[in-house]
Amino acid sequence: MKLRNIFICLLCLVMTAAFLIVGSMQIDDLNTARKDLKLVSNEPLENAPPALAFATVAMGAFRGLVVDILWMRADKLKEDGQFFDAKQLAEWITVLQPRFSAVWDFQAWNMAYNISVAMPNTQPAERWKWVRNGYELLRDKGIVQNPNSIILYRSLAWIFQHKIGGVTDDCHKYYKLQLALAVNPLVEPLTNEHFDELAAAPLTLDEMLKDPETAKFVAALKAADPMNFAPDKEFVKVYLSLMFSEGQGFSKEASLVIADYADSDLLRKFHTFAQSWELRNTWKFDIDLMIRLNKKYGPVSIDEGGKLPLNWGHPQTHAIFWAEKGLAQAGNKGDYSIDEVNTDRIVFHSLQALYREGKEVIYDVPMQMPPQQQQSGNLDTQTEPEIIVAKTIYTLPDLRMFDSYDAAQRERIAKYSAFEEGNTRPLMNGHRNMLDNAILSFYMAGHIKKAAEVFKELRTLYPRDDNNYPLEEFCRLRMREEFQGFSIHDAQEMIIMMLRESYFRYAIGEDNESKGREDMARQAYDYYLKDYGKDEIDRVNLPEFGRMRYMALIDFLNDEYFPLNMRQSLLGRIQNERPDLFEKLDKEREKLQAEQELADKKQQDKPQEAK
Repeated sequence: MKLRNIFICLLCLVMTAAFLIVGSMQIDDLNTARKDLKLVSNEPLENAPPALAFATVAMGAFRGLVVDILWMRADKLKEDGQFFDAKQLAEWITVLQPRFSAVWDFQAWNMAYNISVAMPNTQPAERWKWVRNGYELLRDKGIVQNPNSIILYRSLAWIFQHKIGGVTDDCHKYYKLQLALAVNPLVEPLTNEHFDELAAAPLTLDEMLKDPETAKFVAALKAADPMNFAPDKEFVKVYLSLMFSEGQGFSKEASLVIADYADSDLLRKFHTFAQSWELRNTWKFDIDLMIRLNKKYGPVSIDEGGKLPLNWGHPQTHAIFWAEKGLAQAGNKGDYSIDEVNTDRIVFHSLQALYREGKEVIYDVPMQMPPQQQQSGNLDTQTEPEIIVAKTIYTLPDLRMFDSYDAAQRERIAKYSAFEEGNTRPLMNGHRNMLDNAILSFYMAGHIKKAAEVFKELRTLYPRDDNNYPLEEFCRLRMREEFQGFSIHDAQEMIIMMLRESYFRYAIGEDNESKGREDMARQAYDYYLKDYGKDEIDRVNLPEFGRMRYMALIDFLNDEYFPLNMRQSLLGRIQNERPDLFEKLDKEREKLQAEQELADKKQQDKPQEAK
């Protein structure tokens, strides 16, 4: 029996030793596999206090306790308004626990929302830097480490939708402008055919260089400007800087190389590759997904029909992309979790925003820089003020987004009917109100056929007595509803605002919309004239329509919110393209001037009161 027990013990020892030997032989492979799968998170902390750095190493597997303490401390610092200190702690936590989604969310929010507004609104570039840091952290690091965390996609989409696309930040127009200036050149020309070319472009520069002519072109650029096209710089990024800066900051020889290849098929293909490379590598866009979103949500040409690409320079389009990507990558189809619902809502509300303000107009603004002080000998002199060309941005409704927004409304009602336990009344009321407003918008913009199509949809889906009219009568009644409750003084202000909007639309080339606003102002004036009667109109001194049109023009021309060159060019357009209107405005000016001279004369002829 003893011998048997000894034999069993020896056998166990041998087997244990064998297992240990086999395990030790495989440990390297296991560690390699863990690294390949990014399951190792033992990177050392940089610039951390010695005590913290030691604790994270000494506690080994128990350093999760350190993370918990750091997390509570970071949250307390945020509550106390110490945003920069909270940011530093959060950075350390992301190193210690890179798959802790909540800390990436916290860190991005802290930078985009808290630290950004700690900068004065007189420094929009500094604010923008922190907003950009926030979304880049999620896009470039957080999602890479946590590709199946839907909260990170939702948070990234929210920054684009709310922080950049909204109006709560004083510098929101600056954010929108910077995003548009960065992205628009990467998708031009904005056509479906060009997106197909972007998707088909090679993924790397090495693939492009397999073509001898392309290699010759790249070598020529490097030789022409070796300082900018240095080996340590990414060639594609430098090339795009050269093209988008129109040669500023580059050698004359580099511009000459581009000129030599101008209008060539080679340069067009290389430029498409560079655009595609930047979209994929810097903006982390999946171009195939961009194409699918263009087909699903793109604007529809009102006159021709057919889907057009989305406005990818608009923050709401970025929000849609990241929300859709999150739903596809990390969502559970059919499982209406709160995270999926919130992410899905971002898509819908971004489509709504694109419909209401999806058209962006970027306008050049001559700006006078303050004169620079220069010292010459013992005298201080001032240089002449420098005039530079800056840019500003305006957002306007994009009626072409109606079809996509309308389809999203219908899909949302169907999708959430079960989730909302059959209570779809609020959703349906919202859809009906949207159709009501869209009919009037299309009608006033001169798109009568489209207005009739939407009116038919309204009457089919929501049959009611107040829809049982011809289109023209329906629109007239809708306008009356809009104007009811307005006093005569309110009416005057509203009509002048419509006419101002008409002048603005005409100044930026939206002639149909301009005419629609002018017609709407005229109908509003006629409505009040009929409703109140001439005696009441005269009693409160509501000016004639021609006078109000002239007042609106003067108001627009004196409004410094609009660039001076825009206001000046407006007069030129009216004089050259609408001489009849220019003549009416000029006669109104002469009439107003004569009235003023008569009033001044009467004032002078008044007997002076005795002192």
